[in-house]
Amino acid sequence: MFKMMIVDDEPLVRLALQHMIDWDSMGIQVVIEAGDGMEALAILEQQGDIDLMLLDIEMPRLGGIELLRAHTAIVQKRRPVAIMLSAYSEYSYVREAFVLGAIDFIVKSDMDEEHLVPVVLKALNELRTQETLTSVVERTDEEIDRKSETIRQLISINPQQDESAYAAAGAGITEWLEESNQLVAVITISQGSSEGASTGRSLKDSQTQRFIMQSVQTVLDATSIKHLLYGKSQSEYVLFCSFAALRSESMIREKVQAAFSMIQTRLNQYVNVSVSIGISDLASGMKVWYRLYQQAAHLASMSYFAGFNKVFYPESCMELGKYGADSGIEHARKLQVTLKSTGAGIAQLLEQSNAQLWSKEFEQMELLLGQTWGWRPQDVHTAFEDLLWELGGLLYRKGIRWDDLDEELQHPFEYMKSLETLDETKTWLHRMCSQLFQHIHGMTTKANYSGVVTLAKQFLDLHYTEDVNLTLISEMVGVSEGYLSKQFTKEVGCNFIQYLTNLRIEESKRLMKKKGNKITDIAETVGYLNVEHFSRMFKKTTGYSPKLYRESLMNG
Repeated sequence: MFKMMIVDDEPLVRLALQHMIDWDSMGIQVVIEAGDGMEALAILEQQGDIDLMLLDIEMPRLGGIELLRAHTAIVQKRRPVAIMLSAYSEYSYVREAFVLGAIDFIVKSDMDEEHLVPVVLKALNELRTQETLTSVVERTDEEIDRKSETIRQLISINPQQDESAYAAAGAGITEWLEESNQLVAVITISQGSSEGASTGRSLKDSQTQRFIMQSVQTVLDATSIKHLLYGKSQSEYVLFCSFAALRSESMIREKVQAAFSMIQTRLNQYVNVSVSIGISDLASGMKVWYRLYQQAAHLASMSYFAGFNKVFYPESCMELGKYGADSGIEHARKLQVTLKSTGAGIAQLLEQSNAQLWSKEFEQMELLLGQTWGWRPQDVHTAFEDLLWELGGLLYRKGIRWDDLDEELQHPFEYMKSLETLDETKTWLHRMCSQLFQHIHGMTTKANYSGVVTLAKQFLDLHYTEDVNLTLISEMVGVSEGYLSKQFTKEVGCNFIQYLTNLRIEESKRLMKKKGNKITDIAETVGYLNVEHFSRMFKKTTGYSPKLYRESLMNG
């Protein structure tokens, strides 16, 4: 039964409406009356289950039009359907009532069963349509919640530790996916990829998250891949896929490669985010989902070593003998011990006045880190944390505070967690060691830069290898290009381009000390896509061509 309220300031009209037609036979129950709009509004605020209103347009205190305006602000799942009661002279009000959502009107002089029933039937049809739509939306939301909860539990419960709980969690998954030729994909989004001034978007923006989900869903639907999609966090999305109809692994791989390559491209182009996608191997059976997720998540984390905008398959790690194979566990333990020892050595050598000593030890650590490909990023972080503890002890002994360093170095443990790749982390740590060395040996004093120049300089110091320019940084710090250029030159002592060039050339000189690094690779690493341009800037800055500079290092 639909619930109806009659709102009219005339008691005789309210009484006549109650008895004019058989409301019960139409599935309507007259549950309450109101003598004016103010009283009706109070009723609507107290109970949100009124489905239908017969509403007089002109009443004392608050008329029908004013009531329609006011009750749009009431938080309800849906607004009651309104039928307006109008005197013959009030057609201008009727037009406004339609604008405010009334479904129809009845002129009081024509208020009889013949005129009333068709209008009520029209209102009932609207109510049933709303009811159907609401039911569909609720069922869809419930279905999405069920699917998400199923995936959440299947990737959280280890079946080897709690088989019964895992079985209960996965009992309904066969409604959506067959347990044959299954794989899991994990899509991770770079946390810094949508923070740029060019988009104004953030991963915390719910609209961006919905767009990511919709983009993935659209591609998988278009390629006819049976799947379930779960947004685990703002930066991680989990896909369960099944290919029961395909018997050939090569056909499945071909389909998967095409789909996820398209997903990566669409997210890059249309959502402006950088992604890493880990694809598990194929397996069958309800118990395999947990293992496949662990594998896919680990593969997605390989962006820490290889960078974003890549798709990683099982062979990405297997070719290098990783994945925690028993043969590699002992080597990993020894490597962790060696890394810890090397970190301690760097801290000790920073006390020596010869900068080449700690720099060579740092290069040795970089070589060791090259052997960590395939590790979990958090295991690599452990080695870096050991170095940070050593550096913290050195600071304490020398009477230097973390606050004496640049801002991005002042809270190192927290800041390191925000760095998404090994290269970013190594560059940041090298910068920290270099600044520590300068402080220890009295080679620097903290410059008194203005706020905008400090922000610009800090950004350049960390991102100088990227495609940065004055326009981007001026937008980031919130001032004009002209103002930033003038202040930067005044406070730093060189212009923006000179400072950026010096950072890149100094880093390239450091990289040239390593044997095997090609000039073309070094140029690209420090931010020059054109090696000829790099060579010109290098010679302009140092007086030597890159080739002659490297030869002088070797001869020296």
